[in-house]
Amino acid sequence: MNKKYLKDFAFLGGVIIFCAIAARILAGGETLEEYAQKNDKLPEVSAVASSDADSVISSKNSNKEASLASSQEDTQALSDDSADRFVYKDGFYYEPISNEIFQRISGISYPVDCSVPLDDLMYLSLLYNDFNGDTQTGEIICNKTIAEDLLEIFCELYQNGYQIESIKLIDEYNGDDTASMLANNTSCFNYRVVEGTTRLSNHAKGLAIDLNPFYNPYITYNKDGSINISPKGSEAFADRSSSFPYKIDENDLAYKLFKEHGFTWGGNWNSVKDYQHFERSK
Repeated sequence: MNKKYLKDFAFLGGVIIFCAIAARILAGGETLEEYAQKNDKLPEVSAVASSDADSVISSKNSNKEASLASSQEDTQALSDDSADRFVYKDGFYYEPISNEIFQRISGISYPVDCSVPLDDLMYLSLLYNDFNGDTQTGEIICNKTIAEDLLEIFCELYQNGYQIESIKLIDEYNGDDTASMLANNTSCFNYRVVEGTTRLSNHAKGLAIDLNPFYNPYITYNKDGSINISPKGSEAFADRSSSFPYKIDENDLAYKLFKEHGFTWGGNWNSVKDYQHFERSK
């Protein structure tokens, strides 16, 4: 090997050594191994970021679950409210006495001395055909033991075109049974005694209903042979041998339906005749 090649190799070696020294100085005096060991902590930063991301995701999921739970609770609350209402068919339902209904009946059909628990009563909403053949919405309060029976009966009456002049709470007549009868209003619950006695009527328990009462009067018999007909003005309908509209007799659809549901008809009584009246024991 001549001197020229030796000089070239020596020069190249010097350059390599110089570059290595320069790189170490620029790296702060660290070797590559030392640099790698020092930067082993970098993945920990990534782990922290990942942990934060997981925390955010977990928080979002928790919020989502809480929101869903709240939504489910709201739905359950609505379900619980609606669960108290029994719907027989469209337009026919019953439910417990609400605060709004209680405000309407308190001190009237439901006086302060009423011995019937409010929980024993139900509010009914139903459809009926009035005397013009038009569909109307009626209201009845009755004992809970006959609520479904009344819905079934009045639904069938409605579907068959049976005409009823009025179905309103007797509170619309200030709890006055005579005024309700004069208006030919069909009603049920009214905490009152039997007319002319001190005995509580089955209306007081919500177990009796008067249907088209003006055309189907209440008749009592006196010892002298005279009779009392209530309401006044309905005397023409006391003769049950006569034929006239809205008369309840054993051929009448309402009579048949009430009998099928276990009700007793006042028209079959002996000591009095209450042609408007249907009642049932618990």
